[in-house]
Amino acid sequence: MRFSAFTRTTVAIVSLLTAITMGVGGFSVLHSQSAELDKVDRSLDYVAQSAYENPIQPVGAALYAIEQSSLDITLAFLTHNGEETIVNESSLKYLGAPDFQRIEGATQRPVRIPGENPYRFRAVLVEGGDYILIARSTDDIDSNFRSNLQSLAGFTFALDSVAALLLYFYFRRLNRRDETASLARMQEFLGDASHELRTPLTVIKGYVEMLSKNQLKEEADKKRAFSRVGTEIQRMETLVQDLLLLAELGESGARDIEKIDLSEILTAHGTDFITLNPERKVNLAITQGMMIEASRDYMARFIQNALTNIVRHTEKSDAVNISLSPHGKSAELIIEDAGKGLPESAYREDIRSLNRFDKSRSRENGGSGLGMSIMSAVIEKLGGRFSLRKSSLGGLAIVVELPLVKD
Repeated sequence: MRFSAFTRTTVAIVSLLTAITMGVGGFSVLHSQSAELDKVDRSLDYVAQSAYENPIQPVGAALYAIEQSSLDITLAFLTHNGEETIVNESSLKYLGAPDFQRIEGATQRPVRIPGENPYRFRAVLVEGGDYILIARSTDDIDSNFRSNLQSLAGFTFALDSVAALLLYFYFRRLNRRDETASLARMQEFLGDASHELRTPLTVIKGYVEMLSKNQLKEEADKKRAFSRVGTEIQRMETLVQDLLLLAELGESGARDIEKIDLSEILTAHGTDFITLNPERKVNLAITQGMMIEASRDYMARFIQNALTNIVRHTEKSDAVNISLSPHGKSAELIIEDAGKGLPESAYREDIRSLNRFDKSRSRENGGSGLGMSIMSAVIEKLGGRFSLRKSSLGGLAIVVELPLVKD
């Protein structure tokens, strides 16, 4: 499934913002909770230490430490028989001593007791095997932790929503600009297309009118008229096909994109070109195994258009070089000839729909004049780069770069 640029960008940015916000905010919340729990543990250790330092009256010493420091701590005395007496009450809803395994662990360090009334406690072993239990509620700390997490989630959601909204307006503005540019290109396209179609229609209309009125008396004139009408009809057919292909290439999405062997396709077309043009010196320098993601039909059309242009616009004996080689992470395809090339200005022009470099050439050779536009549109559709330059042979060099794919 292919997603739009807006969807991909929004997901990426929102994911990044979420990761950063939750990472930084989560660390802050956890650090705050850890600091509060550390404060609770220090108070428990303080009371426990007071009891250890007064082994004769440990309960009194612990109680005195609680009162002197105004600590919200529950103090209980647990006999080795399991009888428990509450010495000092606090805000903790104390439901009785935990199991002896936890109590033994609490003689070394504070132990957490979860539940509806969570708390942490220390235990002090006194003479006779009895225990002093020192407990302090952590319910407020847990509540604050949950509240902070909820606030963090809400803030993250609000931030992500603002980011998505800003991206929406940004892409909408960008799309409007693109739509305006696309509309301008379409108006130019339609204007140029109507101009291109008007010429053959005028010729056909003129000859048909003359034939219908029997103004051409000689058989040779009639034969020439029918021949000219047929030629113009064929030219219109070629032009319409090229216009339809350009329109298809201008639509969103791409058809039949797959992993293809560009070396194999280019070798096949190059071999055919050599066979059909025996008078030319054709050099093939194709690196094998050059894999790209593209439409096989589009690439075949591109190569065929490039070679057809050479046949139409160069002498039959002009040399041709066809090469394909790796260039960084791309495959570089060069098709060059020893013809006359293009006007100097053509090498600096932006190749767009119906852009012509020599308008007389298509009429003289029967083409639509859209070959360069089609080739440029094909490569742009496949995410590559298309450029024109002077050939080392003296004519025109068509240079294409397409991203390679890994095996």
